[in-house]
This record gives sequence, C-alpha cells and structure tokens, in this order.
Amino acid sequence: MDSCAIRIKRLLVAVAAVSTMTLHGAETGEKLYNTLGCYGCHGLNGEGIGTYPKLSGKSASYLQRQLHRLKKGIGQTSKRNLMIPFAKALSEAEIEALVHYLASRLEGRESEDTPDDILGGMGS
Repeated sequence: MDSCAIRIKRLLVAVAAVSTMTLHGAETGEKLYNTLGCYGCHGLNGEGIGTYPKLSGKSASYLQRQLHRLKKGIGQTSKRNLMIPFAKALSEAEIEALVHYLASRLEGRESEDTPDDILGGMGS
C-alpha cells in the first residue's frame, strides 16, 4: 500500500473517530486539525512544512472557499491530488470548525491571502 493510500485510510478512520464530537467552535476545530493530521503537512501552527502551504494568517472565507473547491474536486492546486481525498471526507460542520479554529488561532499573522501559498496554490 503506498503512502497516499495509507494516509487516506488513516483519514477515514480519524473521521469516523471524531464523528461523535459536537462540531462547533475553535476547540472542536483544533481537535479535528490534530486528529486528522493536518499538522503533518501544514505544521503545528499552520506554518507549512517544506513545500506544503502554510495556513496561518489566511482569512476564514478564503480557507472555506478553498476547502469547498477541493471537496468538489476542482481547482488548480499543486497539492490537489493529495488534498482532495481529505477535503471530500469532511462534513460541512467539520469544515466550519477547522476554518473557525485556523482563523481565530492564527488571526492577523499575515495580510491578505496569497493564492500560491495555500492549499497548494490556486494561481499557478
């Protein structure tokens, strides 16, 4: 089994494990971020790791829009093939909780969104 398939399998197990949580607020978003392993690519504080994009300082509306696009399997991102299975596995409540967590925790660290450095970039 290749590493992508292993990650997807782990994601599905993690989603099943958190499905009983009440999905609201930054606390739930933090639990999801950690349980689903978002930090593995995006860093413990959303700073990004290597070629994986940082999420810190991005607006809630931008993060939400990008996750919805990836959930639909659209968008021109360099990490699209890796992110789509993760995004598709998220419920609307989970997307909202993750976005709320990232936006509240990481608020104000950067200025406006830069398409090329989030979720693989949309502009490249």
